[in-house]
Amino acid sequence: MLPLALSPEREGVDSSRLADFVDRFFSLEWTHGLVVLRHGRVVAECYRDLCSPADRHQLFSLSKSFASTAVGIALGEGLIPSLDAPLVSFFPEFLSPKVTEKMRRVTLRHLLTMGMGRASCGFWGDRYAALHEAFAKENGSDMRAVAARFASGREYFADDRPFVQNLLEDELADEPGSRFTYNTAATFLAGAVVAKVSGERLSEYLRPRLFRPLGIPDEATWDRTPDGFDFAGVGLNLAVREIAAAGQLWLRGGVLPDGRRLVPASYLAEATAKQIDNAGPGRSPDWCHGYGYQFWRCRHGAFRGDGASGQICVMLPEQDAVVAATAGLANMQRELDAVWETLLPAFSGAPLPENPAGVARLREVERSQRFDLGPDGAPSAAAGAFDRVRRFACAPNALGLAAVSFAQNGAGATFEFEFGDGATDVLRAGYAAPRSSVLRRIAAGHAFEAFAKASWISPLVLHAKVAMPRTTTFLDLDLDLAAKTFRSSANIWFAHPWLSKVETALSEL
Repeated sequence: MLPLALSPEREGVDSSRLADFVDRFFSLEWTHGLVVLRHGRVVAECYRDLCSPADRHQLFSLSKSFASTAVGIALGEGLIPSLDAPLVSFFPEFLSPKVTEKMRRVTLRHLLTMGMGRASCGFWGDRYAALHEAFAKENGSDMRAVAARFASGREYFADDRPFVQNLLEDELADEPGSRFTYNTAATFLAGAVVAKVSGERLSEYLRPRLFRPLGIPDEATWDRTPDGFDFAGVGLNLAVREIAAAGQLWLRGGVLPDGRRLVPASYLAEATAKQIDNAGPGRSPDWCHGYGYQFWRCRHGAFRGDGASGQICVMLPEQDAVVAATAGLANMQRELDAVWETLLPAFSGAPLPENPAGVARLREVERSQRFDLGPDGAPSAAAGAFDRVRRFACAPNALGLAAVSFAQNGAGATFEFEFGDGATDVLRAGYAAPRSSVLRRIAAGHAFEAFAKASWISPLVLHAKVAMPRTTTFLDLDLDLAAKTFRSSANIWFAHPWLSKVETALSEL
């Protein structure tokens, strides 16, 4: 799919400086995978030890750039007459007196530029707070039950009407086109337009037109709404190499290396240029240089797609380079700063003399990245006999846990989590090395492989650090057998409430 460079120097990249960039990038806690392209060839590729090139990672809002690409393809095929076509013209079946005049003036261009007039950046807008509160009250303190509804989206629309219909009946705070307000609902509606005019889900439409030509297999998934639409603005899962392949297509204006055009050049030229101002107080340096059609403009003449916690695809036209990465970071600006400050100086306008020592160092840096899941541990005699299962009932808690069971042997500890609705998750944590499990309930309905390592920080307090490398979630768990408490916390800035700072009292059964 992506050819390998014979050496970075042949592509005009200083391998020693490239090694410095890779080293800096992975000095950021919880970066996962990285691919750097120059002139369409891979000059650096690196994954932490628990990640692999095959991992399809949650992209969050990096999905938006793929949804925009679908709009461009549909425009080129004549399925969409114009970006200035009113949104409501695609969904006449949902027109009603509840659809405001402002909403009737929203165009597809307004959706793509995040200028549709919504005041909230959240997917479902200003209904979120009231409905969240109402559903939480209905379910007591069980935030995990709220999560199950939130994961499907149904909590926002109690009548279970189509998402498009409810969004069309939203009140808009601003005149369409007057202001940039980042919101995923706009991207969802743009994706819904493509689905409507093509008669296919967004991912199905893109498979023969984008994914397969890029070498992305059909098993790549896109999360969908209860009424069958791909979420468009979030929910796509791709490997880092696949992100980089898309980045190379965007960089080259929609043309594959073999000359086939997948996306109209005029559309991508507009999509990756500034279409609306997004400057404002407190914005990070690379979030205020303008926004295109689901692409961000950034410093140094670059543009990018990005998703929460460090999913990035940066295109650098002046350097003919692409940087693709996945991560679980609290501060994405640090990723981009590493690109500008450490990678840009590595590029030259012509091939460089070969540098075997620099290449050797680069390869060593690529091989040596590891997750820090804490110190090695050993069994605790105070915790009980080997292989004896100790089971504890949980007081009401935000995770919705009904019981926690614990057992240990010489290799590590095993937790079984029982939820109030009857679901269970089993987590294995190694003492000397991480152990693998598949978590479903804790991972909000997805099946994610988790790696965990455990150590007794005192004779009766067991700490486990859990990494799920295909998403951004990292958990710290503490089982305190002396105080009879169980604690869970997540170290990601946008962590959902059912993952962060949860503590529950235990009573042994």
